[in-house]
Amino acid sequence: MNKCLRNKLGQFSSKQLRLPNDARLEPVVIPTETPQVSFGKNYRTCQIYSSGFEFAFASEIGKVWQQACTFVYCKDFLHDAVWAHLNKKPWEIYGFKYTPGVDPDLDMKHCAMFFRNTQYKGKQEEFHAMRPNCQEFLNKCEDAMGMKHSTIYEVPNDDAPCWLIVSDKGWQVAAPMLGLYTLMVRVGLAHTLGNTHEQTLQLGREGQIKFDTGSTSYAGNRDGGYIKTAWKGVSTILKHGLNVWHPTIEENYPADLITTIGSLHDNGGPVSYSRGYAKKAMPFWYRDEVWND
Repeated sequence: MNKCLRNKLGQFSSKQLRLPNDARLEPVVIPTETPQVSFGKNYRTCQIYSSGFEFAFASEIGKVWQQACTFVYCKDFLHDAVWAHLNKKPWEIYGFKYTPGVDPDLDMKHCAMFFRNTQYKGKQEEFHAMRPNCQEFLNKCEDAMGMKHSTIYEVPNDDAPCWLIVSDKGWQVAAPMLGLYTLMVRVGLAHTLGNTHEQTLQLGREGQIKFDTGSTSYAGNRDGGYIKTAWKGVSTILKHGLNVWHPTIEENYPADLITTIGSLHDNGGPVSYSRGYAKKAMPFWYRDEVWND
């Protein structure tokens, strides 16, 4: 089987993974319209990455999708922002800050993100060519969990080719779920059209899809390892979907969660969920009917 390898720019090679005999090729319908967007100022945060794939929350205000927080490489800042928004408390960590009432409100009707990579500047066609692959992969994950389909729009951005991804609000219902979402977006770029989402994840877990660019500072390099170490959590979430989490989002981001699992920022993602770091603080997430099923 051919391997899918990122080059130094984080681009995937033109080699495609061989389709299994039972794979069905269905057309991926991606939107042709360009929503109206508005980007804000970004600022420096302390992150282990300095290049690669970046996310920023987007909020639909009026008919304009507005940037609601600074672009970040590290997804953990995103669930910090959700916690701050829901608890109506400003939060700052590693140079990142989200202040309710000052920063744009997060959109709780959707999980909406701007997604870009500055190393594709001047290579827009290569970046946007991966849009059908990513959308199909997300949609197949969403089908498995009984969620609404994500839609990926190409939007203009001065710094890099950029997408607006509008998804089911359930993706942000809990911190590990939000971390899984950002991982699935990145993994979706390596998805081969027609493969199932399970096949793509298994190939990533087995190392058949290579994410390493040779630079440890590149956001996305560790995705193969994340799939492997978070496999218990990933499998549980894909099997049980939103039933893993408390149906009231505020119950998944209680005021004391910022410290009761050591640090929501450091221990709130899918890898930490798989390792059971939140079992004491959030026992509902680890109920026998989901965790041990």
